Amino acid sequence: MDENKLLLPTHYIRQIAEELETQGINSNDWLNKYGLNKEQLSDPNQTISLYAYKSLVLDAISLTKQPSLALLVSKRIGVTAHGMLGYAVIASSCLRETVNIISRYLDTRQPLIRIELIGGPTELEVHLHPCYSLDKIENPFLESSILVLYNMLMQVTQNDAPITKIYLPFPEPKYTDLYAEIFDFEIIFNAKTACIGLINSKLDTPLAMANKNSLQQAKQICEQELEKLQLAQLLQTRIRKHLLSFKDGFPSLIDVSQYFNMSSRNLHRQLQKEGTSFSTILMSVRKFVAIELLNNSAMTVQAIALTLGYSDIANFRKAFKQWTGVAPSNFRAKN
Repeated sequence: MDENKLLLPTHYIRQIAEELETQGINSNDWLNKYGLNKEQLSDPNQTISLYAYKSLVLDAISLTKQPSLALLVSKRIGVTAHGMLGYAVIASSCLRETVNIISRYLDTRQPLIRIELIGGPTELEVHLHPCYSLDKIENPFLESSILVLYNMLMQVTQNDAPITKIYLPFPEPKYTDLYAEIFDFEIIFNAKTACIGLINSKLDTPLAMANKNSLQQAKQICEQELEKLQLAQLLQTRIRKHLLSFKDGFPSLIDVSQYFNMSSRNLHRQLQKEGTSFSTILMSVRKFVAIELLNNSAMTVQAIALTLGYSDIANFRKAFKQWTGVAPSNFRAKN
């Protein structure tokens, strides 16, 4: 994926700009480097590339000299700052519906992550997975995303969310006092994924702010925003997210074509217009998932190869070496 082709909304860049201003830093100086200004951030249709997004976040951390900047920004974001998604959350009938709304409409606000809901007999786990390689901003991005989700759950339940655990997939940072100040629950670091666990039996308790009519209106607008977004999105972006939703192997070109209601020939033509192909997207996703699993799981190299659809582990090792320059086992040991 060309990081200059993936366009992202600037909703949360605006929040960073506001934090910079509170710290006495001219946010226009920070934005101008990437052809932006504060006025443009008020436009809901304004977008920036993934490359610019990453660079702006890193520049902001450097300017403030605060590694905890992501938490400082996110703790001030209220539910209504999430646009119509926020209003749908406020009007939801119960926490189970809240989580499902966030999962369905998250793309309208933040397309860099996807939510996976894993239900068990006693607990519902809400996992946050990056959809792209976020490099140096991955840790601040995930801690920010967890805090945003946490705040939404706490606000709609009036600070009584039935949380069982909060996980983050990186080592405990030096600013743990800020975590203690923000979260009412212990954070478990060095986890496999970013995750919040919720008590299943309490997810259907009616919420005080539930409003059936407001919810219906908000969901209709969210659906319109989602449809508009999908029409504007590159097909390759939509295919990538679809492929990432599979845990064991990946669908074929024909299966993906049917999912997007087009013939495989038409899908091939559309991707050609975008300068890519299905095989290129599949290779990119396999590389991304392979690196994630090697870094964040105890799966054997053979198990990872099978998960990615390689029946011959030698073919996986060869492909991985082409992607990274090293064998999978050496990559894991190094990282």
